[in-house]
Amino acid sequence: MPISYRSMPLTNIKKKDILPIVLILVLLFISVACQSMLIPSYAIMGAEFGVTAEWFAIPDAFFVLISAGFAIFWGYFADKVDRIKVLMAGAFSWTFGMFFTFFSGNYTTLVWSRALSGAGLGCVLPIGYSIISDAIPPDERSGWFGTIAIVSGISNASGQALSSFLGPITSWRFPFLLLSIVSCIVIFLMIFVKMPKRGETEGELIELTHYNLEYSYKISKDDFVAITKKKTNRNLVLQGFFTLVPGTVLTFFLTTLLREYYFFDIPDKIRLQTATIFAGLIAAGYILGNLIFSALGDYLFKKNKVNRARLGFVCLVLVIPFALLLFFSITVVDSSKLGINYPAQISNEEVGKYMLETIIAIFTVYPSYYVTFSFALIASVLTAGPAANKNAVMADVNLPEHRGTAASMINLSEQMSKGLTLLFSSWLIGFLGGMFNMMVFSILFWIPAGLFWYRASKRVSDEMDAKSKILSERGQITLIDHIFELEIEMDKATQKVQDSKYYITLNEKKFFSLLEEALKSFKFCASEGGSRSITNIEKKANGMIHRVEQVRNEAKKIYKDLNKEKLSDEEIQKQKDLLEHIGEKISVWGKSTFGELQMYYEDAYIKIVEAKLLRKRDLINSMGKINEAIIIYHRVKHLLKERVEDVEKIKLAKEEHKMFEKEHSLYEKSKNALNATVRLKEGIEKVIIQLSEKGIQKEDLMKISDLTLEYQVNLYKVMEDTFGKDNKTKKSIQEVLKKIDQIFEQYDQWKESDLKVF
Repeated sequence: MPISYRSMPLTNIKKKDILPIVLILVLLFISVACQSMLIPSYAIMGAEFGVTAEWFAIPDAFFVLISAGFAIFWGYFADKVDRIKVLMAGAFSWTFGMFFTFFSGNYTTLVWSRALSGAGLGCVLPIGYSIISDAIPPDERSGWFGTIAIVSGISNASGQALSSFLGPITSWRFPFLLLSIVSCIVIFLMIFVKMPKRGETEGELIELTHYNLEYSYKISKDDFVAITKKKTNRNLVLQGFFTLVPGTVLTFFLTTLLREYYFFDIPDKIRLQTATIFAGLIAAGYILGNLIFSALGDYLFKKNKVNRARLGFVCLVLVIPFALLLFFSITVVDSSKLGINYPAQISNEEVGKYMLETIIAIFTVYPSYYVTFSFALIASVLTAGPAANKNAVMADVNLPEHRGTAASMINLSEQMSKGLTLLFSSWLIGFLGGMFNMMVFSILFWIPAGLFWYRASKRVSDEMDAKSKILSERGQITLIDHIFELEIEMDKATQKVQDSKYYITLNEKKFFSLLEEALKSFKFCASEGGSRSITNIEKKANGMIHRVEQVRNEAKKIYKDLNKEKLSDEEIQKQKDLLEHIGEKISVWGKSTFGELQMYYEDAYIKIVEAKLLRKRDLINSMGKINEAIIIYHRVKHLLKERVEDVEKIKLAKEEHKMFEKEHSLYEKSKNALNATVRLKEGIEKVIIQLSEKGIQKEDLMKISDLTLEYQVNLYKVMEDTFGKDNKTKKSIQEVLKKIDQIFEQYDQWKESDLKVF
């Protein structure tokens, strides 16, 4: 049966995420354009500020290096807090920096304004990549990250074009004012845009999306070590550093090389524009390459998830010979051979005419430029392979809450490479004997870059599988945890209804207040249960809503009659009897699940028992069990607290008082157990710190625990034998490990007493 093209969407991105992606792309466009806008104006600015053109590589270097340094800061906090707020703060910083650049009156002010712009720019790439990773399905990531690379390429050329064409007409400052105004508009629009949720396109978390639940995990300081230790991340960071050396040299110096060496004989009025257009034609291959290799990356990924990394390696191997052929085939242009009669002074109106004639004449008189352009086009196409796929690979192997930081590390490496290349460019030009030699030498940096891509391809599959396993487990935990929270909310609402009966004849306002609070909770649970297909909770909540509303309406009618004037004592008593009857009706309804709370309490203690048993085989997992117990004790305590505080001042019937005593006793036990468990956790954490002082780091414990758990051997013994280099050290380690046993032995004693930990 033929497939209709109408049934095959261009993308699986949700409509609600299109606008955030567009705004991110606009911010990326502005940030990259801002980065390259000074390049064509180096000579003009040098004349204004009284310094040589080479000195303007320094403010650009500061711009890039500071951007790299701040990228880690922005990336970490984007994974830690609200990404949109962090992104807006960074965007405001570079917008202010561009305003400052517009008003720069001397070289020093220019350096500071570029530094401020760079500080803000560092936020765009890591946060933008993090947000887009969450909006784009895994099998479309190369395509969209390729689009970002295209936007970066176009914006880089646009930044130089703005400076090349608007600068001579207005001033070199005007483009900065123009982009800062556009940036302000985008920042304002972002206030009204809802960003995609973390991890919502991950297949392992699709059930959470179905239930409209949010992946709530955030990065911690310990996670930073895990991100840096991931081998794919390391290889991506290192390839980025080496890849950007020739990329930076070509971007920042190709126009200058053409202008000062190969097109030197062309009239000065059109020389810069002609060189810019030639460099832009070469850069067009980068855009074409991103279209090709982003689509190819997604296609190959569906065949084998390693293929994106393999594609990056192949492209870098092939680009080197074509890039070398580009430089060795280029020819110096002699304007006298072009057959163009240039006037002594070309007017602004004639610039376009003579520029076009010059470009046509160069290709006509020097056919070798067709060969040069072919080599340049192929080389620039191939350079797009790594660019289109690096961030897709990064997103593939990193958890959603790690992507901003991982992207910032890659960005840090690339920006450091770019900044150092710019910083030492003048020295390299002198040391290597000219700009041409420096550019040829820089191409060799693609060799180690390709090797790091090859190494990344060896680790991608395993690290993707590890990430998938973690997300699957977290997805299940989040779903179960949400159901548990709804059950607790139902239980609290049920107890409020039960508590209301004690006020029905004593305090009308309190009685209705408790019923309204209970109704609000029941309606919330019914709504959540209905929208997320948790039918048992939905059914139970709707049943309680019906009952409570019926009781509330009956009570309102009785109170209305009771509040009438001139009622006899007999009539008043009759109405009170009706109210008490409602209280009796409430009494026969379901009570709060005290038995379930006891079960949760006992389950928490089982976690401690498990932790105690695990301590000599897997200390890290043992700590995990302790943390789980703390969560459970805290929930039980929180659930019982409101019930105990509301009811303890009320005079209860004998049977009800007995039940209240049980609940109060469990509340006290939960409180004491929570305090004791916190103390247990703090004690074990202190021991782990003491072990690190003996040379046994947390990561060592994790590695050893994997072995001891698999082979069922004693963790303590392995640590003593591995790290006890001499008897003194071994004895010291034994004393520290003995403290773990002592802490667990003291736990039951702590649990029976009320420890004022908090």
